[in-house]
Formats: sequence, structure tokens, C-alpha cells
Amino acid sequence: MLEELNHSGYIVIKRQVGKRKTINCRYEYEFKDGLLYIYAFEKVPEISGIREVLGTGFDRVNYLFVASTEITDDWSDKYPKRIRIDYVVKNFENDAICNQAVISFDELQYFCPSASVVQEDSTGNVTFLNERKELKSFDITVDSKPCHVCFRLRNEGNTGFAKSYMTAITDIAISFPKTNDYEFLKKIYLVVDKVFAFICNRCNTTCLSMIVNGKYKCIDYSDGKNVKRMFPFSFEIFYFDYYREEPENNEVIKNTWWASGFFSHIDALFDLVAKDLSGIEDENGRGTISIDSIHPSLKRRRKIDLQLSLQIASAFEFYVRKYLPNMIEEKKYHKEVKQALEQIYETSKGKKKKKLVKDLIDHVVIEPALEDKIWKVYNGYGKWKPVKPCISEVWFNENEIRKLGSEMNEWRNDLAHSKRKYKPSANTIRAVRLIEHLNYSIVLRKLGYSDEEIMDILSHVLIHEIFVDKYPDLNDLLSSK
Repeated sequence: MLEELNHSGYIVIKRQVGKRKTINCRYEYEFKDGLLYIYAFEKVPEISGIREVLGTGFDRVNYLFVASTEITDDWSDKYPKRIRIDYVVKNFENDAICNQAVISFDELQYFCPSASVVQEDSTGNVTFLNERKELKSFDITVDSKPCHVCFRLRNEGNTGFAKSYMTAITDIAISFPKTNDYEFLKKIYLVVDKVFAFICNRCNTTCLSMIVNGKYKCIDYSDGKNVKRMFPFSFEIFYFDYYREEPENNEVIKNTWWASGFFSHIDALFDLVAKDLSGIEDENGRGTISIDSIHPSLKRRRKIDLQLSLQIASAFEFYVRKYLPNMIEEKKYHKEVKQALEQIYETSKGKKKKKLVKDLIDHVVIEPALEDKIWKVYNGYGKWKPVKPCISEVWFNENEIRKLGSEMNEWRNDLAHSKRKYKPSANTIRAVRLIEHLNYSIVLRKLGYSDEEIMDILSHVLIHEIFVDKYPDLNDLLSSK
């Protein structure tokens, strides 16, 4: 998808020659698939130690290339110089000040279908409505800046002498205070990208770029005078992730329509992700949602990735600490044992003995095992309502929850401690699937969805089967990548 951005051009470097004189040094470059190649037979110290390179394509379009890390000065033995790019700003203007980002991508078109802005009469004639239609709008905060998010439907077209066309488009417009901070703009993009990764349960959506609107300073010749004025201006930012897998085909993308149940509380989901990206902490520490436990692609979602097994289990532990009541129950006899040990600690002599008693005090009340936590989340405890109504008996029967919890406990410990002794089975895959269902149930309930809405979302977004009939060899289902 980003291949269309591939092009060639040149960069101009102002180099100091002597005390007063400067010369322009021009170097050719080629940009291809997220890599910038600069054809220089010498070191270019002017761009060493920085991340930004300004280039001009042979089509006279300005580009700002922002590297993933600072550009190094090891040019001598490498020709051409290769730089991995984090993002590219097309139609870059140095003095541009922006206040709105507009994001549109394939999954969004199915998540919010645009059919409601089109009317068809009895004779089959199609009419596009002129006005924009606002589906939902709400406010979030990103890096302490107030932002207004709007889901909208609009028409886009072109008239020509021989052929004209009109298209209905869904987009997300995010307004914010005037800025030229591109790192802030990246966080705006990441909010949308991560929200839809959670919605689609895969990270390889087609959300790869955004259009930014604003104004830039330009000299206008009027009444015989040159006057500096601010003119409306738009540019596009393309983001590159070296580890991001290729987007899915259209048949898979179409399935986003089934995830439309998320829309009722999508404002709360945006707010949750925005807090993560802004690094906001609360009484339970930093972080609100675990995007790392989302599958990289549909293919990897159908398998059980060894790394993701750990990440899904870790996300579960995180959600339990973050959103659920304390599972450690301190009873009367626990307090009595602690008091007795504390008296022994006070009269003990020697560091080793004191440390031993202190360890005993810390382990009087221990945290429940993973399998016990799974059961408590599923069946409820204290003020926590069970998520059992969110999970169909067809997917996971109540009688097998403890067994699958024990399976996940063994598998997690084997992976975490690199024992390589536990032999996974079909139940291992089902156990990981169960944890993933619990994770989504906890987060969705936190966002305000009802149990009925949660079950509907899980039925369309997550995978419940393990496809044993298609993979008679279990090793085909287990991936080490």
C-alpha cells in the first residue's frame, strides 16, 4: 500500500566553506519501501546525529523524512547510505501550522458503512446527499492537549468532460490546538491505529497514513506589495513499521463490519488508548490496555504464537490488577500469624535470621495461582460480577474452565522459565483462547458494554475454534515466530 510513495529525488545540504562562504551540495536519493538511500561518496556530517532529512522529488514535491533513530556518520564503507524511516511527510512546508488530522482506511469503511449518505429511488437512480453526516463525536486528551474526534460520512468526487464519478467515504477527523509538533501528530495517528488493532484483533490494518490540515506562511503579491499571509494547506504523513505484517486481503477486511458493536462506546475506547499513549498514571500505575497482546495478523491469530501466549497471559494478570477487586483475601488467622511472626522478627538476631522471618511474613498471604484467577474472573467473586454470561457455553463449557486454567498455568510457567518440558496439546490452544476471551471481557466491561453486547462482539472478533480437523499435526498450529 505504501509502495506508491516510492520515488527518487535529491537533498540539498548547505556547507560552510571558509569563514563566510557557503555552498549548496546536492545528493541524489531513492526512497523505497520505508528505506532512504542517499548516494554520497563522502561523509555528510550535516545530517549526522539528527533524525530529519528534507528532500525534493524529481516531481518537485517536498518530502520530510524522519528516521527511526539518529543518523550515524559511518558513511565511508557503505554506498549508498541506507536509513530506515519512521515516517514521511509529503508536501512538507517548513512554516505549516496544523490543527486537524483526517484518517480514512479500508477497515473503517466497513466498520461505519457509508450507505446512509446514498439514496436510491424506485427506478434505480442513485443520489448522493450533499451534506456531511456526523455519526459520533467526542473529546479526548492526548499529551495534555484537548482533541475533538468526529466519525463522519462525506462525498468525494470529480467531474470531467467524458467521465465523472462520486464516492461515499467514512473518515475520522480529529481537531486539536494549533501545532507543528510531528511527534504529537504521530500520537494522534497511533490512537486511531491502536483502537482499530483492538477492534480487529490484529495489528496489520490498513491505517497507514493521515492527511493533516492547517495553514502555512506564504508571500502574496497584492497591490504592488509583497505581503506575508497564512494560506490553507494540507499534507499527508505516511507511517512505516518495519515489523508490521502486510495488510489482509479485502475478503478479510470486509469482516470488520461484524465488529460494529464496538461503536456504542468507542469514545471510551479512544480515551483509554489516548491515556496509554500520553503516559498517564493512576493509583494502579501506568497503562490501561495491552495492545502488545493483540495478534500481528489473521494468520498469526489462527495459530498460537509462543511469544503471544506469554503476552496474552501477562495482559490477563495486568487487567486483573488494574480493573478487578483485590483477589488476595486476608482472614483473621492470617493476621494472627503475621503478628506472631512480627514479634519473632523483633527479637531475632542476625541478618540471615531476620531475612528468613521477613520472607515468612510476606508469604503468609499469597497471591492466587493463575488457574484460580481465571476461575474467579469467570465465575465472579466479591464485588466482581462473573463474565460467564459473556462467554457462550458453545465456546467454553463451565465444567472445563478449571481444567483449561490449569493447562494455561502449566504452559505459562514452562514458557516463562524456559523449561521446554511441557508438551502442548489441543487444550493448550483452547486455554490461550479462553484467556483472550477473558481479557476482552474485562476491558469491554470497563468501557461500559453490557454482557449481551460483549458476547456479540466476542462472537465476531475472536476465534473460538482450533481447527484441529485442518491441522492434524499440532505443530502446524504452534508457531515459534
